[in-house]
Amino acid sequence: MKSIIQWSVKNSPAVNIIFMAVLLGGLACFNSLRREVFPAFELEIVLVSVPYPGASPADVETGICQPIEEAVRSLDGVKQVISVAKESGGFVLLELFSHVRDVQKVVANVRSAVDRIQNFPELSEDPTVEQIVFRDTAIRVAVLGPEKHNSDSELNLREVAENVRDDLLRLPSISQVDIRGAKKYQIDVEISESTLRKYNLSLGQVAQILKRENAEMPGGQLRSDSQEILLRGKNRREVGEDIKSLPVLSNSGGAVLT
Repeated sequence: MKSIIQWSVKNSPAVNIIFMAVLLGGLACFNSLRREVFPAFELEIVLVSVPYPGASPADVETGICQPIEEAVRSLDGVKQVISVAKESGGFVLLELFSHVRDVQKVVANVRSAVDRIQNFPELSEDPTVEQIVFRDTAIRVAVLGPEKHNSDSELNLREVAENVRDDLLRLPSISQVDIRGAKKYQIDVEISESTLRKYNLSLGQVAQILKRENAEMPGGQLRSDSQEILLRGKNRREVGEDIKSLPVLSNSGGAVLT
């Protein structure tokens, strides 16, 4: 250490040249460094969630969590699998090894494995697979409406909030905007008990029928020498009045009950 100090004192021009070279090198690298005021942290954790309305935690464990565990446990890159079963849904956390280079490839493999599961309960909803990402909030914008507690005012307020979100996303410096505090869109189908008894139906059967009929399915292709036509059955309804017209039952004479 003393020899380095003695050499520096005796060769001050060389020390100045080294100092300037390090300083210029640092300034040159500064422009290429990635800088974020509110960085997003991507963890090596994949979340698989499946809503199961009305189910108990025991039903969720046997019908949702266990099939997912069996499907993803042997995938490459998965270190640990943690399942959580709760009322009306469950989720599975997959911790990946730290040496996994392409996390999105593992996410795609998990999504494919979950999509191949055929024994989910009939009343369960579609599973979602995503990588957990933490983001810090940069700014909050409040959207206030009139003090009315009815469905029309809530829908109008939600529409205004969505317009504000779309306007913010058009700014080049903003990449993500989330709406918080707003209720999710929901359509309730109400059937009287007398009607169910009249047609010998249960609410579960009606829910399964509506799920089957309210769908958009591919129908194949028609090919000719000059063109190719894609066929698709478009029967998905997103408005209450349209869902009201979905067929529930039909008799031998062709009469349809909606």
